[in-house]
Amino acid sequence: MISFLLLPLLAASTARPQVGEPAPAFEAQTLAGKSVRGENLRGQVTVVEFFASWCEPCQESLSEILAIREGLGSRFGLMVVAVEGDVAPLKDFFARHPLPAGSVVALDGDGVLARTLGEDRLPTAFFLDARLIIRHINRGHGAGFRKRAGQWLSSMLATSR
Repeated sequence: MISFLLLPLLAASTARPQVGEPAPAFEAQTLAGKSVRGENLRGQVTVVEFFASWCEPCQESLSEILAIREGLGSRFGLMVVAVEGDVAPLKDFFARHPLPAGSVVALDGDGVLARTLGEDRLPTAFFLDARLIIRHINRGHGAGFRKRAGQWLSSMLATSR
């Protein structure tokens, strides 16, 4: 099993971040083999989506986020956090379902980022504003997600101008 680099940069805390709080700092390895830091997301509205290629609700949620992004244009960033430890299925999934340019897949096979942000079920999406403040959290996936996420993102984009 491959061990992935994922280092929390803030002091450990048992409390998970809440809406209205800054997203915790982190550094992760990407599927492309590069390093990404939470700070790299600063400056634009970003959706951080916790995902596994074997998780059908995750696939549905990601598909809906991509549809929203297509409708709004590339005005918000997307970071998919892959929680599975096996990279081969991820590479296969994203080869068949490529993400838009500028999107990133961060690896979290050891679950460090999931614990840092407080992800406790799949899928979970964190909606960050341009200052890296958590504005919304959606845990799980179900009816109404696309409408709700679209409204959140539209509102966040309108106020980030």
